Amino acid sequence: MSQINTISEFLLQAGTDYRVFDMARGIRPLESQLFLEIENATIPAPFPRQQHAWFGVLFFNKKISNERYIWFVKLPLDEQGLVIGAARQQFLQIVVDALGQTLEKKSNSNNQLPDNPFTFVPNQQQLADFNSIGRVELEIPLSEHLNLVEQYFATPEHQDWRTIPMQGIADFAASIQQGNRKQLLLKQFLALAPDMQHALCSSLENHSIDEDISALLITWYQQDVKDEKRLHSVLRGVCQSQAKAAVNSLIFSVLNSKKGQTGLTLMLIAARHWQYLKESANLTLYVEQLAVCKDNVFIGLYSDLVQIPEIRESMLGVLRWPEKSPQLTLAIGQLFGQKTT
Repeated sequence: MSQINTISEFLLQAGTDYRVFDMARGIRPLESQLFLEIENATIPAPFPRQQHAWFGVLFFNKKISNERYIWFVKLPLDEQGLVIGAARQQFLQIVVDALGQTLEKKSNSNNQLPDNPFTFVPNQQQLADFNSIGRVELEIPLSEHLNLVEQYFATPEHQDWRTIPMQGIADFAASIQQGNRKQLLLKQFLALAPDMQHALCSSLENHSIDEDISALLITWYQQDVKDEKRLHSVLRGVCQSQAKAAVNSLIFSVLNSKKGQTGLTLMLIAARHWQYLKESANLTLYVEQLAVCKDNVFIGLYSDLVQIPEIRESMLGVLRWPEKSPQLTLAIGQLFGQKTT
């Protein structure tokens, strides 16, 4: 065990092929070298949440079997966003105690780990999307439920969307660029049941969608800007969009509206669109809205955002703004436990 210092080293020594995905703020693939650097605390975790880095690790050894295994691992971070080495070593010790160093232990054929503070169970939506993403990554056929989704899209007025499993929707989103699925989505999206539209957006948040699909979702929101549920679905659906300018305009317009004053909207922007807060106009609007939000989310969301390496300097800069509204000054005082009069 003394020779193994990272999860990456353990998986390589065990003879596995593996893929790693960041699970903190949507599902994103991580290159093996980047994952190793995060584990080694060489660089901060790029997408921290709740002072942890969250990973989905998919691994297999074709020489032994065709089985694939998944660990969902969360590692605590220090104040600089770096993985705490002692915690990582503790997790590795749990792994070795349970499985040995070869992952061939007959008494634990599923390579499952005992309950421990470093693993987590994603919600059903994440599990379905992770399964689809893993299958596409490994070029494994998607589930038979995908056909049900395509049949529903073809004639939504004659189909009951409630008969379609969540896995089918996840599969459709994961394979949107294959076959005629993108064209099917563009043609039929507005005719789908609202619940199906919302479900699709929830899955699309885990994929890098193109400008056409992004425009479709943004236009759908603009058709009824008073529908807060629709706004939240669109914010999810376009969170990994390639249409950066269009999404930036969406964020700016939302923050300029009454919907941009609600705690749920501000939380979604922090969780899924933090990168757009590097824009000074968006950041100013966002922070001022945060300061006056009646849901009292300033401390929680500011503390969350300042831990993200990509915008850490921008968030710290807020504290030094020479011109702050009285509300923002008060909120910052409360952040540091100061009494203001």
